[in-house]
Amino acid sequence: MDELPLPASAHPQAFRSLAPAVHRGSTVVFGSMAEYGSRRERFYDGYSYGLYGTPTSRELERRIAALEGATRSFVVPSGMAAITLVTLACAGAGGRVLFPDSAYDPVRTLATTLLAPCGVEVAFYDPLIGRDIACLLTPATRLVWVESPGSVTMEVQDVPAIAEAARLRGVRVAADATWATPLRFRALAHGADFAVNAVSKYLNGHSDVLMGAVSVREEALYRRLRDMARALGHGVSPEDCALVMRGLETLGLRLDRSEATGLRLARWLAARPEVDAVLHPALPSCPGHAIWRRDFTGASGVFSVVLAAWTRPRLPAVVEALRHFAIGASWGATRSLVAPIDPAPARTAVPWTAGGPILRFSAGVEDAAALEADLAQAFALFGPPPRDPINVVRVESTR
Repeated sequence: MDELPLPASAHPQAFRSLAPAVHRGSTVVFGSMAEYGSRRERFYDGYSYGLYGTPTSRELERRIAALEGATRSFVVPSGMAAITLVTLACAGAGGRVLFPDSAYDPVRTLATTLLAPCGVEVAFYDPLIGRDIACLLTPATRLVWVESPGSVTMEVQDVPAIAEAARLRGVRVAADATWATPLRFRALAHGADFAVNAVSKYLNGHSDVLMGAVSVREEALYRRLRDMARALGHGVSPEDCALVMRGLETLGLRLDRSEATGLRLARWLAARPEVDAVLHPALPSCPGHAIWRRDFTGASGVFSVVLAAWTRPRLPAVVEALRHFAIGASWGATRSLVAPIDPAPARTAVPWTAGGPILRFSAGVEDAAALEADLAQAFALFGPPPRDPINVVRVESTR
């Protein structure tokens, strides 16, 4: 063991496989002092240290960039890490960042625990504001976030109009486009400067990886992101990168199945007496449906339902009676999920006024008929609606 030789520089014979190679390593070995001395010149494109990229992570980034129609993609430890990275790369002390009121809830924690102490002002806006976002753009505004649709209340935003208003004032736009994946909506093609995807969800698709990705078309933005990620100590596991690349192989198949099943369940739920509204961008009743038809090439399997107020006391028994829907956060994987969510406490720009609880569903790849039957047996526990229901608010729009 004391006399182990250095690793060989090449394999004795070629090995070709359909699976990407998994390159593990912290230390990158150099052939000379000159190469070692110039290692930082390889930071953006080559290999200088395992934390900053391996052939496995770079191959995944190349594949995500191709999906996004980007010139560069960069993977980070989670979707939330991607949101934080982009925000910090664009806004410093004295800057202002805008988030839609329907945004992924942890961004509010980001705003209060990190951005505010760093001197960054955060404001939340009506997700259906469209081109009127111009009224909120001050000289201090550095970044506008969009999330279309919102991951709970499903408002579809007019991303091109928001992006154009921001561009005219020199403000960058970042889009969390996780719901649709690049197969259904390419944020960069609709005016965003940054396209963020929670790789943990549809791109990986098996509930066993935490990762995020940021894609851009400008080299300067890519380098700014990598510089900030280096300061934050971001890195990803090569094993996780390999799992995501395996997931990408079936992304189209899984998304097609999830979309079809989700629409079937959404239409079934829309006819139920327990349901006040179904929030699914592909349904005409959803806020922003016309924009979805214009900008998106399809849907995913994630949607929400607003239940009637009278269902609230029986909701735990109904949700816990589901056999094929696991109760849990996240979405976009092979297993169907359900999550009870109350968006009202977090809303600050546009109050959420629906009287009943919300259930968010993520349709997996199980048999659609079995999922529908599961919902039927569980919803039967609600019993008949009262003759004179109270506090029922039909959801037509969040504006």
